[in-house]
Amino acid sequence: MIKHKFLPYILQLLPGLGFMFILSPFILHWFIHGSHDRYIWIINGPYPFYSFGSGPFLMFIYAALFLFGSTLLFIANAVKNR
Repeated sequence: MIKHKFLPYILQLLPGLGFMFILSPFILHWFIHGSHDRYIWIINGPYPFYSFGSGPFLMFIYAALFLFGSTLLFIANAVKNR
């Protein structure tokens, strides 16, 4: 096993980061669709932002964030129970 002085601190951050990434699709959805003016402002922006108006792109982003958060929680639980 790799011994590093910051490893315990990183392992303590994993559950918090996992929950943050799991909640981030809901926060992102609220931010994008919370106001019509803000939605129009976002989708009139450059490349990654104008794609936020399409359903498949948003579903991919939401799923990727949720999957990444779930993976972090799984890793944190596996390391804790080891």
